[in-house]
This record gives sequence, C-alpha cells and structure tokens, in this order.
Amino acid sequence: MTIVVATDFSDAAAAGEAQALRVACRFDAELLVLHVAIESPLYGEGPLGMADVRTVYEAARKWATGQLESRVAAARAAGGRARSALRIGVPHEEIVRVATEEKAEMVVVRTHGRSGLDRLLLGSVAERVVRLAPCPVLTVRPAEKK
Repeated sequence: MTIVVATDFSDAAAAGEAQALRVACRFDAELLVLHVAIESPLYGEGPLGMADVRTVYEAARKWATGQLESRVAAARAAGGRARSALRIGVPHEEIVRVATEEKAEMVVVRTHGRSGLDRLLLGSVAERVVRLAPCPVLTVRPAEKK
C-alpha cells in the first residue's frame, strides 16, 4: 500500500505530512513524499543568461532533494516506511501522474485555505488533485486562526 503526500516544504505542508505519516503508520503503508518543482522554459537571454538560470534550477533541485531526504529520515525515525520523489512540472498534473504510476491507495495534500480572488488567481492544486486523482484524496485544512 502506498500513500503519496505532496509537499511544497512550507510550514502549512508540515501538517499534511504529519497526517499522512499517521495514516501510513496506522495502515502499515509506505509513504511517498513528493515535491513538484516548477521550472519555466528557458527562452532566449534575459537579465540572467541561460547558464545562470540552469545553475539556479540545479541548486533548487539539490535543495529540494535534501529537504525530501530529511522528511524521509524523519518519517523512518517515527517508525514509518518512506521514500521520496522529485518531479518537475505542473504540480497537480505531476501529483496525479505519480499517484497513477504508483497505484497509490491515497493522496494527501495540504490546502492553503485560500478563497475569493487569491484562489481565482492562484488556483487550487488540492482541488484539481481531488477532481483528477485515481484514488481517494485526503485534504488537510489549515488550523483555525485564534
């Protein structure tokens, strides 16, 4: 059994990761910690040369890989079975693709609690994953503000 948990490494994502780990441990499932990096296509020269942009992307991938390794180590230390995956692309598309490829039993995504204009402009990865995933999706909402 595989549970995919998507993370953007934000503080908000930590609650989703924690919930996914609890579910994975409860059902003896393997946790697949997934991060989807967004890299814009490299078009011509701009303020940064193409080589500079590639260097930035490589540094971002290296940092993300380190973050994923850290989360996998923490999950294992808590008694879970875990591994990671780093994908490049459109977040909701890659989350759904990984869930499909892995034949995941569940996807866990953290919502950011956006509404109104923010949601319209920024979209909702969680909403798209809920609509398109080949398996159940657990959405973890932000904590209530006091």
